[in-house]
Amino acid sequence: MAKDPICGMDVNEKTAEHKSEYKGQTYYFCSSLCKQTFDKEPAKYVMKR
Repeated sequence: MAKDPICGMDVNEKTAEHKSEYKGQTYYFCSSLCKQTFDKEPAKYVMKR
């Protein structure tokens, strides 16, 4: 399981519908809204981790 970097929800990487690549890393999201939020400012959310 991966953590959605926006909301912290656990997301199954194998079944996740929403994902983004940033600096060679794949990030998984519970919803399109979390993905859109991440895609606007990915560096802001990667720093939180």
